[in-house]
Amino acid sequence: MHNSHTISRRSVLQSIGGLTAAALVPGSGFANEEQSAGDKPMPLYVFCGTGDHLWGSYLDPVDSPATIEAMFEWMSDTYGISRVYWRGGQTMMWDRHYNFITHNLQSADWTQWKRHLYRDLKINEAAVKAAHDRGMEAFIYTGLFEFGVQPDVGVIGPYPFEDEVRVAHPEWCPVDRWGQRRCPGPISFCYPEARKLIIDRYISHIDEFGYDGINFYTYVENCGIRYEDEFGFNQPIIDEFNKRYPDVDLCRDKLTEEHKHHWYACRGKFVTDFLRELQAELSKRGKTLSVIIDSKNPDYAQPWWSQKVAGTGIIKMDWQTWVREGIVQELWVQLGPSKNQCETLDTLEDECRQHNVKLTVRTIDPFENTWRPYVEKGVTPVAVITWQRNGIERITHRPTDAGSFSDTDWKLRLQALKDVESGTLEIPAETVASLTTDPHVLVRRRTMHALKAMKAKSQVAAIEGRLFDEESSVRIAAANVLATVNSSNTAQRIVEALQKNDGFQFKLGCVEALTAIGESGLAIILKGTEHTNYAVRETCIRSLAKICAGGLVNKTFPVLSEIAGDNDEDEKIRCYALEGDVNSRLKLNRDQQSKLIRQLINLTDNENTTLVQLRATWGLGHVHGICDQPTREEVVSCLARGFRKYGDGCQRDDAAYGWRLFGNALLNQHSRGRNVLESFRKQTDDKWLAWLAYEVVYLPHRFMKIELIEEETAIEQHKQFAPAFPGYRS
Repeated sequence: MHNSHTISRRSVLQSIGGLTAAALVPGSGFANEEQSAGDKPMPLYVFCGTGDHLWGSYLDPVDSPATIEAMFEWMSDTYGISRVYWRGGQTMMWDRHYNFITHNLQSADWTQWKRHLYRDLKINEAAVKAAHDRGMEAFIYTGLFEFGVQPDVGVIGPYPFEDEVRVAHPEWCPVDRWGQRRCPGPISFCYPEARKLIIDRYISHIDEFGYDGINFYTYVENCGIRYEDEFGFNQPIIDEFNKRYPDVDLCRDKLTEEHKHHWYACRGKFVTDFLRELQAELSKRGKTLSVIIDSKNPDYAQPWWSQKVAGTGIIKMDWQTWVREGIVQELWVQLGPSKNQCETLDTLEDECRQHNVKLTVRTIDPFENTWRPYVEKGVTPVAVITWQRNGIERITHRPTDAGSFSDTDWKLRLQALKDVESGTLEIPAETVASLTTDPHVLVRRRTMHALKAMKAKSQVAAIEGRLFDEESSVRIAAANVLATVNSSNTAQRIVEALQKNDGFQFKLGCVEALTAIGESGLAIILKGTEHTNYAVRETCIRSLAKICAGGLVNKTFPVLSEIAGDNDEDEKIRCYALEGDVNSRLKLNRDQQSKLIRQLINLTDNENTTLVQLRATWGLGHVHGICDQPTREEVVSCLARGFRKYGDGCQRDDAAYGWRLFGNALLNQHSRGRNVLESFRKQTDDKWLAWLAYEVVYLPHRFMKIELIEEETAIEQHKQFAPAFPGYRS
């Protein structure tokens, strides 16, 4: 099978992670770090991701104009970077064109945080301006097939977003052979109207923000496919296939390998049509079109990093036609084992050189000797600026010493801190702490990291002071440090800081810090659960939930239970309390377990707040192991009552996805729950109830896991078990 194997990010790092960065000297391409100011650096591009760095608190956020301007300055000054692939452009388009689901607990908060950064702080505009001010090109980095996912694929909560086009035109999504199930992620380019709408969107953004080009990756970030040939049976694709094979029924006949390859090519033909039409518009504006090629299987769409199959299914990436027709101006070879990357570069090289198409390659370390011969042939390595280890970790090539901490060049001060953090420079903690009030945002932020590495408990007060910094990334870094280095006063200082700043990532960092402080700060945390300030209350309750799950149940479980049942409390806070109770279930005594189960049943049956009800339903899916037999029967009956509500005529605000949580919770009750679902599937009075039960049992989705199945098995199951298809529900 094509694209049946990929390499996880972890395995990639393990396979090529032991590489050494070097700077450059004239004429050689690669040399030592004694680079002079007059040396011409090696051509080098960078990719700047803003996804993970705006999601968790463990990575340095790219979250302000000052941060972005500083990053671009040192990239230009130290490495002569000439092009930036900026993923923030994708986020901007998501904000404008996607429907966001508010019932996804954490993603809803994340969405609001991103909107603040992009709408209020205007970090997208800042990135393009900073690049152009430094003579760099700025490209949108976005997904060729990434248009969000129908909400039921999210499982633990609804998938957080889906493109308005997929919602308005479900018929434009790739469909299965029965025309029933939509492929999560893509819009099919076999429809001219769809191609035009998406092209107009890209052109509008390029015109508005002044990007120099667009760069497409070809994977989709979801786990919604079950086998590689599940989707791609839209009628225009069938018609294209039948031009060569008029007597073959693409949907029903068993296909030969020849038939399959042609089908993949037909799917790819419409991708080429899209790129050709997009390029026609880009060329009018002098803009560049770039596409990322999988390093292992360059002829097909990429799998997502850790997945075994491509979430798009198998789609031919006809790069030869793209190159020969001048549709693309650049092909980028994706990260992977360097052996595969080199083989793909060798495959692409002659064709690209002949037609003047640029070749680039994403690397762990752009200065590693593997890339030397390719750089000499005109290939440009791409470093990942937001990875901690990326080959361009040095902020300056100047050596550091104690005097660097007072140098006028902020880049040298920052490098000195990095050297302290790595252990290559020994400096007293008080000297390092003197930079906590440095005028430069990246210096203050890195000071936090250095003090953490030093475990500098003597400087806790200075660290706590940065909880109030004007820059969010410094506040976040301070919170992360305080999870390791703290004092008896830290919990109170966190509470004070949260009253002034309530950013998504800052709250995450404060949750981790308060959780680490644990029992010694419990009095402050418990008091914070009643605070009038929402951010304080939320953060303290989330910390309390983690502390409870860690085993301190007697002092925490009763508080969390009370909060979960408080109808006057915010619904998200109630959900965090419920999560803490459920995650603590194995550490509770029998009376506490009984109380938890009783509360979950009550909330599932009677709660009129959808978010809380769904979280309680999720909780019931995890209590099977702590229930006696009569209670298990009661749980199953409760879940069955809830599932029935999604049948014909359902008007619930979660009609498109809530059933998945109820259904998965029923499956977790083993044979009894499955039997209930099967009874729903077999009945004929309620078509939607039958179909949804079929989806839960035979089209399963689990959190961050592809439920792979053999194609023949899937076809047989549909033939044997599928009820009448009731249509699409939005």
